[in-house]
Amino acid sequence: MNAQELLDKIKELPNKPVDVPTAPPVELVAMVVRWGRHLKQWKATTLADFARVSLSTIERVERGEKVSEKALDRIAQALGYESGAFTKPRLPIGPERAAEQLAETYGYLEPVTVAPMKTHKAIREAAKCDAYLIHRPDVPETYDNDIANLGEWLDLASFILSDIVEDPSPTERGRRDLYNDILKCVAELERRGLTVLSGVMQAPQPGLPDWKVAIVSVTPRLTDPGAAKRRHVMVDRRCVALPGKRSPT
Repeated sequence: MNAQELLDKIKELPNKPVDVPTAPPVELVAMVVRWGRHLKQWKATTLADFARVSLSTIERVERGEKVSEKALDRIAQALGYESGAFTKPRLPIGPERAAEQLAETYGYLEPVTVAPMKTHKAIREAAKCDAYLIHRPDVPETYDNDIANLGEWLDLASFILSDIVEDPSPTERGRRDLYNDILKCVAELERRGLTVLSGVMQAPQPGLPDWKVAIVSVTPRLTDPGAAKRRHVMVDRRCVALPGKRSPT
């Protein structure tokens, strides 16, 4: 069953009494698990290993079949949700409203090609963008200063390579030194257990058709073991829209 079939099935579910708390329907859980795994670009075996359940359990959940609450709690936590997200009774919102919420959550996502931020080319492409977005899901606050430091280096590189400075063409050695300093910052984040990926997102704005945003993804290896092999990240188009402007849909 693919995502569209699951969505159609959710819409067809009978409305339950709105005053009786019930657990999320298995069809809804199936869609959330499948989409969550897709967004992380995890294989079913990766999710199974990380959730400490069998591969057949993951396959049953994604087919909309019932499994134990313990297994569902483990899967929820592996995907970044709280324990009970797939099992705790709550007041139903109705299948149509559930489908609307899923569309609101996932309908603005756009894939962006990324690679490990380990080359001068990656730094140069990020610095030449009009803006950058650092995405850091589940990264503890203890890394705040290190990530802020990376942002400051990117600001400096962007400024030096822009047309704002009087001499927009630093020497080749000067550029190499700057790129190496940024790569040292990235290497320190990697040494401390994070994965750093980067890519460029075409994000045209009203009156700015060539607007580009550098996407920097920072994730902990402990909670996202497959990140190093990731080739795309999903970015919400609304996150790269300029204040007061609305990105084309």
